[in-house]
Amino acid sequence: MSSASSSPSAIKDALISAYRASLVVTASISGDIPSLLQHAYSRHFREQMPSIHNNKSTVTPTSVPSLESLLATLSEIHPLEPSAQALLDRARSILTSGPPLSMNVELADGEELPVAMHTLNQGAVWACLLGGGANPDLEDRVLEEAREVQPDDIEMHNRIRKALTPEAKCLWFLCRKFFFSLNVAEKDGESYQYTVYGDCYHHLMYMGRLFMLDTDYHAALTRARMPRALEVYSDEITHIARTPKGLWGWGDSGYGQLGFKSSGFVDPTRLTFPNCPKVAEHEASLPPWEKQRMVTGVSIMSGQTFILTPAGTVMAGNKANWFIGEAERGNRRLFTPVAVPTGFVPDHIMHAWNSAVILSMGDRQVISGESWKGQLGLGHENDMSGFVDLPFRVDRIMTPEDDFNVFLSGRQLLFAGRVTPHIAQSGLLPGYSEGDKCLTATQFRFPERVKGFFCDYDLIWVTEGRTHLCDGENQYSVPFEAMAVGITTQEDEAFSSFRDATGQLFRVSEAGAEPVECETPESWEDIIPVDIDPYGS
Repeated sequence: MSSASSSPSAIKDALISAYRASLVVTASISGDIPSLLQHAYSRHFREQMPSIHNNKSTVTPTSVPSLESLLATLSEIHPLEPSAQALLDRARSILTSGPPLSMNVELADGEELPVAMHTLNQGAVWACLLGGGANPDLEDRVLEEAREVQPDDIEMHNRIRKALTPEAKCLWFLCRKFFFSLNVAEKDGESYQYTVYGDCYHHLMYMGRLFMLDTDYHAALTRARMPRALEVYSDEITHIARTPKGLWGWGDSGYGQLGFKSSGFVDPTRLTFPNCPKVAEHEASLPPWEKQRMVTGVSIMSGQTFILTPAGTVMAGNKANWFIGEAERGNRRLFTPVAVPTGFVPDHIMHAWNSAVILSMGDRQVISGESWKGQLGLGHENDMSGFVDLPFRVDRIMTPEDDFNVFLSGRQLLFAGRVTPHIAQSGLLPGYSEGDKCLTATQFRFPERVKGFFCDYDLIWVTEGRTHLCDGENQYSVPFEAMAVGITTQEDEAFSSFRDATGQLFRVSEAGAEPVECETPESWEDIIPVDIDPYGS
């Protein structure tokens, strides 16, 4: 045992001397030994260690202390009060054996990891730090994306900055395990963002734990209070999570798409099915932590939610009468079974933003949605009140528009609905003029094989070595295969632009297409690869 003096003044002098030496000797050693000595002093004497000027300086003094001399000084200090002695012993342990590791700890046979935060799995570490206010957005991607979408919404930008502060990024660097957990979460986790003027919603999820930020409702990233999420379905600011304890929904339910109507942001809420007895019975029959087996598919779009289950498909939200028939007034906002032919239990759904919905059960398909312009291709323009059998095969809804739909059916493209100017101009629907209604799904008459297709503000199709465009006023054909289309603005003039496989931009005009150096379009629309046979082949 050391024979050092046990007088309080001697112990104070020894600790202060050791602290001074540690500032120089341990400057490059992990473990923050100076802080350990400061806290040992405070615990033993119930007072702060006197301030030492320039205590952050690493300038070498005249008599350079060494690691050995520091260890000797610490060993000679008279035993301290137990909680202070523990810190002193830890400082000595770091000097002799190195600091404790947060990762890659080698264990002897029978030895277990210590009970500590850094020994939790990375999902728990990640969630603990986020719950404690850590900012996971080290590169400010949330703010950057919001500024790209809404560059003039300064108030929203400031709310993001306030919620995701630069200072809160530092927590990830307290130890290697923390930073490792962040990197793994970024690689293996999921994130989602939706921005409109006045509001930005962002969430990120890793190992079932989800944190969200809605700048209209949250001051910081907020943990979603629900069971572990296995999968999340999102549309704008409406979200549904599939969990072992059933379905949970949050966000926007203004159309009743979560099975109830709400005018504000809805916190995570358990979804129930009081108007769907077969689905409720099936869910109740499942084990307590296996309720996720109730769901085979979920689709949310345009204020509508469809949930596919082994007990049938249910729906809630906008224009529900097209899919469920006439519901009782008190049940209009509840999830309700869709009206389908007897025995039809769908295993797949195609759900377009214009409310065209196709359900599949093996090779059999049924359809419903808006039909007042004949855009379902059923031969009529009557209102729908449930699903009916589809008289043609649909592999994909290629172009859902307000006036029409274009369906991919095998190696054909079928049109149904009101004929718009660019469709009429194309000549692909002989016998139909602008404004006519094409009530029966009708094949586009391409004269040669088609490799790509796009239809929105322009009608575009790609053939071998050429791209064709109709915009309702002009019709162009250019000698290359475009991969994407956008609207480019140059000198206050807007025009269509193509991008080819090399990334070169082309301005499209009556003279053809010329390479241009211009502003990149605000957004690109990919031309969809297809393999369409010539008409009549």
